Amino acid sequence: MDNIKNILLNKLQEGALFVKLNDDGSLNEGFFYICPKLKSLCYNPSKNFSQNSTNEYLLKDCEVRAGFKTDTWLKVLRLGKVREQQGDLVFSILHSRGRKSLDLLANDIETRDIWVQGLEMLIHDSIGKPYTKITDRWLEGLFNEADRDRNGLLCKDEVHQLLEKLNVRLTTDEFEQYFEQTDLRLAKLRGRLRVEDFITFYKILTYRPELMHIIHIYSGSCELCTCNGNPTISIICSVLSPLIEQSSAVTPAMILSKLSFPTHSGTIPISSMTNNYMTIEEVKEFMLNEQKQALSLAEIAELIKKFDPSTEGKECIEMGVDGLREMLLSDENQLMKPEHRNKVYQDMTQPLTHYWINTSHNTYLCASQMVGKCTGESYVQALQRGCRSVELDLHDGADGRPVVRHAYTFIKDAYLGEILTQIKQFAFCASPYPLFLNLENHCSNKQQYLVAKLLLDEFGSSIYTAEEANACTSWPSPEQLKERIIIRGRVTPKNDSSIDYSNEDECFDPDVSVICKDLAALIACHNATFKGFTVAKKYKHSQSSSLSENKALTLVDQRTLDLILNNQRLIIRVYPSAYRQDSSNVETVSLWNAGVQMVALNFQTGDVSMSLNHGRFTDNNQCGYILKPAILRESNTTFNPNSCFTAYLLAQRRPLKLELCIISAQHLPKRNQHDTSPVSPFVKVKIYGVRCDQNEQKTSAVLTNGLNPIWNHLMQFSICIPELCLIRFSVKDSDKSNTDLGQYSIPFLSMQSGYRHIRLLDRHNSPTTATLFVHAKVINMEATG
Repeated sequence: MDNIKNILLNKLQEGALFVKLNDDGSLNEGFFYICPKLKSLCYNPSKNFSQNSTNEYLLKDCEVRAGFKTDTWLKVLRLGKVREQQGDLVFSILHSRGRKSLDLLANDIETRDIWVQGLEMLIHDSIGKPYTKITDRWLEGLFNEADRDRNGLLCKDEVHQLLEKLNVRLTTDEFEQYFEQTDLRLAKLRGRLRVEDFITFYKILTYRPELMHIIHIYSGSCELCTCNGNPTISIICSVLSPLIEQSSAVTPAMILSKLSFPTHSGTIPISSMTNNYMTIEEVKEFMLNEQKQALSLAEIAELIKKFDPSTEGKECIEMGVDGLREMLLSDENQLMKPEHRNKVYQDMTQPLTHYWINTSHNTYLCASQMVGKCTGESYVQALQRGCRSVELDLHDGADGRPVVRHAYTFIKDAYLGEILTQIKQFAFCASPYPLFLNLENHCSNKQQYLVAKLLLDEFGSSIYTAEEANACTSWPSPEQLKERIIIRGRVTPKNDSSIDYSNEDECFDPDVSVICKDLAALIACHNATFKGFTVAKKYKHSQSSSLSENKALTLVDQRTLDLILNNQRLIIRVYPSAYRQDSSNVETVSLWNAGVQMVALNFQTGDVSMSLNHGRFTDNNQCGYILKPAILRESNTTFNPNSCFTAYLLAQRRPLKLELCIISAQHLPKRNQHDTSPVSPFVKVKIYGVRCDQNEQKTSAVLTNGLNPIWNHLMQFSICIPELCLIRFSVKDSDKSNTDLGQYSIPFLSMQSGYRHIRLLDRHNSPTTATLFVHAKVINMEATG
């Protein structure tokens, strides 16, 4: 395997010539290669192999696709610039969060396959490693960026500048102390750091006293240590030199085990009596007491063998601070339960109306509601994130073919056929459960016939037809409708006098008098105007209403129980107000609390609503369907999420108590790449759920420390309805208008107790290298008195 990997790497480093296709049909030849550091893809629009290429793309931010699977390929196919028979020669490299692509044509199949396989391997290596390995690669990448003369060494000025970039603000004296002490290990390379020295240097700098404190608690040394305080760099430096002189293989754990911390009231400094490791029995006790896992000694031994990096730890079956850090950063010890994140565990055999469905609004947009272009890539991005309901606004195309268009804006059209091709390619890549195509139909009867033909050509028997829907009295389950396409749209003619359109939510082209019968036969979910709950009770199960956010939120406030009961049988879709031209999103939680299945969001917008949507639908293996809790599904429910004193709550519920200790954070980013000042972070935790559960608390700010701030701040929350509760963590900078530095949302019932790391996400819900370290504990207040 290693031999194959090396062959692929050598080929990619040697580079190759490809023809690059542009979306206007133009093409140019370029030379592509992987830089020697294996961190980025470089592209020169000439045959000259140059290290100074201005076209460089970080592999960790890329995605590779073989075949005609981007907007550009579908356009150039239509223009006749390439042929279907060349499909084995083409591939695409997506970058800029998937919004842009390099669409390449190889000279032969072997070259194409080598590049696709090699890039997939490198991209997987860059994002698929354990967190600590990711950190090492991240630091190595930053080192290489700072190494401007490419000699593999950093001088003092370069180290100092890099530390500033990493949110480390040192005084001149502290920097000189640290640099000089570390320099004692460099011998012939005095005054400069190699990459491995810098990584060790950084890890010493980012020592985790809060983890050592856990070890001291379970090794019986807690009363002898004050390591839960945050040692200053000067203190670390004062003991660094003699330790380094004793050994050339000093580790951060060895250094800190010898430190004497400042004496605090009621504590005793570390002495030789402290134990800086946990025995196998102590690890077992830690896992049982804190992580709520009852493991055998054999299983604990395997944990130590897996996570402790030291030879001594493996031989003596003991876990030191490095092993504890590795274990607590592992996937199985993240805040979200692995069984919720990695598999479909919910009952998927209930009617579709019993599920929240991950839903996109105006899916074709990639920016605001007024400018940009309609693009199939936006559908691909949404589908890859587990979206199960996408929207298509259909209009007559000038050349006689239907297009997707955002009417009355400057947004460029897209041909419907190309978008449907991309939807088909990625429809079930993230989830096997049914996909809704929500049609907002403005086409003439003639082009509606073409719409029907395009849908049949792409999806064929996968379409769940009107005939199948009419044969049922309720919606089938997600399990029964696996890999089926459900088309949602209007089938009632506009001139039907029996329907009152004065309150229409979604506009319907006045030129359309009847809908094409071929298209109507494909629409299983009929869009029907909402005229009140009395009328809705007469609707067939397959009839569905679209509500503007204002109308929906009014119903949530005034007719909550009626809305919950309505949504047990009928599908409701809520979309953002037309005034949201900036593509901001509707408030989601109160709509979910009322059982609304489809809360349509602008996926291109990184805001709180999308953060909560990501948290909600990361659950259940991100399959796009979340089973609503029983209190929203029971036919005799009296539940009201807006009341703290409903009979339901008083008769059947006692609140849970959530204790959250916000301990520390690691590797927080700068506000932006141009900001030179360090951040002063604080953490805000907000509870979203029923009205009586809503709450928010925050820590104080740690001044000018984005590297390893420590808060040790205890928060307590009372939770009445945990199955509707979402928790959002946000790390903010107190110095600049509370700018978000990272965020994370999670359903309450998906949260693990114990010591947990949270891999913080950016505003677009992509992982960062920053982590938040917390301790969570849930107390059943009814059981405790």
